Amino acid sequence: MNRVDVHVLHCYEPPEWIDAALKSMENEPVNVHLCEGIKGKVGLARANAFQHGNAEFVAFVDADDEVMPGAFDAALAVLDAKPAVVATYCDIQLIGEPEGVGYIKRPWHPLAQLFGPSEVHHLHVMRRHAVDACLEELARWDGFEEYLLMGLLCGFGQHYHIPRQLYRFRQHNDYPRAGAIGGDPMRKAAGLRVMPILCPMIAAGIQQEPTS
Repeated sequence: MNRVDVHVLHCYEPPEWIDAALKSMENEPVNVHLCEGIKGKVGLARANAFQHGNAEFVAFVDADDEVMPGAFDAALAVLDAKPAVVATYCDIQLIGEPEGVGYIKRPWHPLAQLFGPSEVHHLHVMRRHAVDACLEELARWDGFEEYLLMGLLCGFGQHYHIPRQLYRFRQHNDYPRAGAIGGDPMRKAAGLRVMPILCPMIAAGIQQEPTS
């Protein structure tokens, strides 16, 4: 039985992008749920989508992105080996760019997470029990909802960065994300919400151990 429920939230994306996203997961050990977005309410749409299935782990893939082979196996290996880890994320390859071009992240650190909304970003594979506890609050956010959720999850454990490009990200301005709005006030509000969770971790020196 597949151990990860993955939802693909779509709203504005052209069909060929959605098809590419789904095709990229055909051979992955996941249950894929294609869910319609709610314009202007991405937090609510994502909270609803997380409730599909009953697998031990959950994830989401944006409808304009793609997953690289082995992404979920790599995440599950970490989550199985490290009970203190609540979620994993990885490095990103840019679609349409030469191999290796993308976003290379650092090992997880709560200070970098607090001040960098895109620091802990894709591909998230998360423990369902922790996500379930955050859904009611997630549903109320319309903008910076991913940053908020990653911060809330730190109430249940640490994040873990996998130093491999396992997610393919499409950079474009032609289509808005599924309801993602916001700006500086929303960013500030999200930061203030997760600060009481992340600051004690910063003070305690909690961070990802260096990888060999």
